Amino acid sequence: MNIRQMIQENNKLQEAMTPSNLAYYTDMVVYIRTTRGQEARGEALLLDIAKQLLEAQAEGKTAEEVFGEDPEAYCRKLAQQLPERKSMSRLQYQLMIPWIALTWFFLIHALIGFVTLWIGGPLERARQIPISTLILLAAGASVLINFVMNGLTKSSAQTEPKTKPTVHVRGIAIYAVIAIVIIAIGFWLDQWLPVLSLHPGTSLLLFLIGLLGTRLLFRRT
Repeated sequence: MNIRQMIQENNKLQEAMTPSNLAYYTDMVVYIRTTRGQEARGEALLLDIAKQLLEAQAEGKTAEEVFGEDPEAYCRKLAQQLPERKSMSRLQYQLMIPWIALTWFFLIHALIGFVTLWIGGPLERARQIPISTLILLAAGASVLINFVMNGLTKSSAQTEPKTKPTVHVRGIAIYAVIAIVIIAIGFWLDQWLPVLSLHPGTSLLLFLIGLLGTRLLFRRT
């Protein structure tokens, strides 16, 4: 039984619960699904709990009588036994950013090409993609996403409330310099690197390959 099937089965079991037991069980569901445990193991655990609760309910017992008054405390002990989800390595994360950026770029290129074909425009111009553009896009996406994520991380790490937002001038300057260097390199490479000529269908195929690669290469269990 896969995760979707387990969730569907879980929803059916919840329909048979009394309102008080359902409220209690819902707290358990929220806690288990928000832990770092593997999703499949967590859903299997929730199914077992639901079946156990329904058996007790048929005997006239309440959820509090079976699991205790604190559902979170009960689930905390169970969650500690769940294997943790595999976290993405830093290398995977850094590779994922340009991969996704290029994947969606090829979709946009395919759509532009198909629209050009439909309106009878000059397809040859729409087919062209400078390799330097792909390099700029990949590097620029990495710089932008890392800048945003680092800013969010620093903001969330602040424990004391502040009346004014903190501006990380040094960080902004560093990323600005990196961006300028990337743009300069891109213009320089544009003089030396060739230009690709891709049919819209080829770009669409590259987009689909990119989507498949995203699921296979950067999936977390």
